[in-house]
Amino acid sequence: MAREIDWQLFEKAVDLTASALRGGMGGEKSQPPKYAGEVFREVWTALKEAARDLPSKPQAGFSAG
Repeated sequence: MAREIDWQLFEKAVDLTASALRGGMGGEKSQPPKYAGEVFREVWTALKEAARDLPSKPQAGFSAG
């Protein structure tokens, strides 16, 4: 199960990175290619940290709060 979640996070990180870089790479005076890797590493780290804060299993039903 953890491997499946890691794969889903990886795919989301790729999607977010692609969205962030769209239109900003490859043109004259654009960022160097290593910039894409730096953006991906930051997005990947942020997603993994956020996933650790999520509960391991969702609670069924309603809370009595």
